[in-house]
Amino acid sequence: MMLGEPSFQTWISRSYFVILIAFTSLSLGLDLATGEQRFLITVPLLSMSSQNIGTTNYVVIQADRLSNPVGPEIQFNEGSRALGRFRGGALSEDWKTAAYIAVLAACEAVGEDPRTWSVTLKNVSSAYLSEGPSASAAIAVAMVAALKRDGILPGVVMTGAVDLIGRILPVGALPEKIQGAAAGGFSTVLIPQGQTKTRDWDLSPLAEDLRVTIVEVSTLREAYERMTGKSY
Repeated sequence: MMLGEPSFQTWISRSYFVILIAFTSLSLGLDLATGEQRFLITVPLLSMSSQNIGTTNYVVIQADRLSNPVGPEIQFNEGSRALGRFRGGALSEDWKTAAYIAVLAACEAVGEDPRTWSVTLKNVSSAYLSEGPSASAAIAVAMVAALKRDGILPGVVMTGAVDLIGRILPVGALPEKIQGAAAGGFSTVLIPQGQTKTRDWDLSPLAEDLRVTIVEVSTLREAYERMTGKSY
């Protein structure tokens, strides 16, 4: 994924997200006109800027339970100020496809019929365009949290892709993303299983220097327990 300058991103991490979480970390509403339930949750992500610098951004997820099983409806809030004061960034097709898979994986994880859900996602970042599948695991965790009425723990962030059966898949640029997590004030970073040490990097010395704890996860269930402190 491509994002903008890290100074802007750090500002989001330390000010906007605090305000955003206060209102949208987990809320539940009922549309009296339609009888539909609405859930709203925000989750942090790790990304790469166009300058190959690790940064953080946030996705706001609105999930509406439909009275009739006509879904799943997956919408992307690009360029709009809905769901918060900032505009949603543009999203590539592979980002959208991965997010769609994340929603299906979340529904499968908790036994929900995806046809009964309409989901809107807004990616809050400084970039015009965000790309790649590495946000999808965190999106799946957040979707499950919304359905279970749990919240995301502070100080924890994740990077990784997810497949339809909830396996966490490898992603790239982890050293830069660990640096971005530390710069954004995160103390725990979840990464895919087996990616702490590869032929391209060893994250342990970097994490120790930055005082960041790296936790490998292989499934959506493991990621959920680490990001929420709860189980499903």
